[in-house]
Amino acid sequence: MSLHKVRLERCERESETVWRLEGGEKRHLIKALRCYEGAMVEGLLPEAEGRKLSMRLERDVRGFFLRALEAFDEARESPVIVLLIGLLKSDQFDAVLKASAELGVGVLHPLICERSVPRMADAEQAIRKVRRWQRVLDEATKVSGSVFPPKISPPTRFDEFDFTRLPSPRYAALLCDDARPIGDVLRTEAMSEEVVLAVGPEGDWCDGEKDALLAAGFVPVGLGQRVLRASTAAIVGCGFLRLVRA
Repeated sequence: MSLHKVRLERCERESETVWRLEGGEKRHLIKALRCYEGAMVEGLLPEAEGRKLSMRLERDVRGFFLRALEAFDEARESPVIVLLIGLLKSDQFDAVLKASAELGVGVLHPLICERSVPRMADAEQAIRKVRRWQRVLDEATKVSGSVFPPKISPPTRFDEFDFTRLPSPRYAALLCDDARPIGDVLRTEAMSEEVVLAVGPEGDWCDGEKDALLAAGFVPVGLGQRVLRASTAAIVGCGFLRLVRA
């Protein structure tokens, strides 16, 4: 039986073994999940290489707290997937975020592309968006039990993004004649600790963006014979990388 999970970085740490339930984590565990005193819970603690803690829900005059009983170390998954994703509408982007957390994506870089419908009005709106996106990612790790939630960078205009800081190999899902099936490409590639996947917005990358990706060393890959929605393509691509390179 899978235990209910709590992100401990959102709780108040009182000692090496005790975390006081606060805010959203308290509401989620006590009110939404209706956990009771004495219930066993799994705590996710992304520090010192990451640990999962077997914990017991307890209560005192100050309220509910969690006591750690046993710890299990968790290493980061390999490869670390870096996902470049053209900015999508909220419902589709949320689907990508949730799947990324479950599939073990390490880093997400949202790109404001020529065909991206959402636009950031100002820097303050972008900051609010990133905070919300990080909460979605954190919550999604409670489904998969991942200690390490993906990191997400502020949305960046495609033509201002620094591709030189990305690791290799790099793959881009492109609707073009020379795109090879991703399975064929991966079978000929050497294993790597990091891998980059770029998926465009609805309507795909524009011609200038495709040229820039190819110039930056991205290998064009296809994700099957059918045309996929951008959110579906991102999920399929990350899932394929995770399974093939697991």
